[in-house]
Amino acid sequence: MELQNFNLNPNLRELLANYCLINYEENAIIDDEHLIMEYRLLERNNELHLLFEAERLDNYLKDGNEFRR
Repeated sequence: MELQNFNLNPNLRELLANYCLINYEENAIIDDEHLIMEYRLLERNNELHLLFEAERLDNYLKDGNEFRR
């Protein structure tokens, strides 16, 4: 099944947008068309795991050290 839009998966759109903002900073284009292109690139290169690594980094930066008690 090929990703055509984010109607059924807004969480994936959010993951992709965060990934692009972290990696491309002020050059990030986060409209749906570009996010789908980025998803296909990650999928083709077998790098979808980078979405979750970016989410983990984003959570760490928002919440602080994950090992803090």
